[in-house]
Amino acid sequence: MQGFNRFYSLVSSMKTGLFLLFLIGVTAAVGSSVLPGSFYQIPVFKLLLLLLLINMILCTFNRIKLPFRVVLKRFGRRVWYRQLGIFTLHLGIILVLVGGLIYSVSGQNDRIHLLAGDRVDIAKVLDIRHPFTLQLDEFRIEFNEDGSPSQYISEVTVLENGQVTDQIAISVNHPLNYQGVKAYQTSFGYLVKAAYIAENGENKEGRFFEGEWLDPDGTNRRVRIYKYIPNFNPAYGMRSVTLRPDNPHIVFSVYENDKLLGIGAAKLNEPAQIDENVYVTFTGVEPYTILEVKSDPGLPLVLIGGCALMLGVCLAMLATPRRKKNMV
Repeated sequence: MQGFNRFYSLVSSMKTGLFLLFLIGVTAAVGSSVLPGSFYQIPVFKLLLLLLLINMILCTFNRIKLPFRVVLKRFGRRVWYRQLGIFTLHLGIILVLVGGLIYSVSGQNDRIHLLAGDRVDIAKVLDIRHPFTLQLDEFRIEFNEDGSPSQYISEVTVLENGQVTDQIAISVNHPLNYQGVKAYQTSFGYLVKAAYIAENGENKEGRFFEGEWLDPDGTNRRVRIYKYIPNFNPAYGMRSVTLRPDNPHIVFSVYENDKLLGIGAAKLNEPAQIDENVYVTFTGVEPYTILEVKSDPGLPLVLIGGCALMLGVCLAMLATPRRKKNMV
């Protein structure tokens, strides 16, 4: 029995809880940088959260006895409120941990790439009970006067069974929140449109992601469409002066037999010679949005726990007994 009491005291002690918090903080800082997309799903992190949850439950259980003793012995309302605040704080932490564990077990997230007009069935991306379709109507970047971006906006339409149910503008810090699914504006990119004329006179057109290869007919040479630069200036190298398309160029490289022949920067709609009688013309770009869709069934508990935590802190601080000043 004595051994059990020692074990119980160790597991439910504040020192153990602080050590677990420190351990979780260190592992989260390191793990999220090494495995940013999957660290919070690995068993080790879940185990640490579970151990901290057990510690907080036992610690809170130990605290339950004190408020009743305080009331029975009439130590005063201020002391009772302070103990109630500490209990509420512990309860809030427990709810936050439970919500975090629920997300680590059953939470889902993924990234989707959408061009204007594209649709995606969210039920094929996330395992959700209430399926719906997301359609991108427009992606645009708003600019300040100096050319710097002020906002990234994805205008989307939500459809259920082919019927429009909502139209929402997703932007940075303003995600979509629909039927328990959130969609965040995460990033964007460009498809490069290219037209090329082969030696046989055949005209070809295509759309390419940055980094993809273009293989013109009539030559052994290959073109790698490296990057779209909205405001090109040779002094800036591969960086754009601004994201506003004031001087759009496509940076590309030419290879033959896996050997780099050269690197060029072509204006839009100006032919770039790849080989004798073989040209490539970059006719434009088409922006696409990258949204992170996320289902977090533990979020309501986290929100309630956060409110309880703040309430507990306020009660504990406001009800702290005042120190009596020494009388001279």
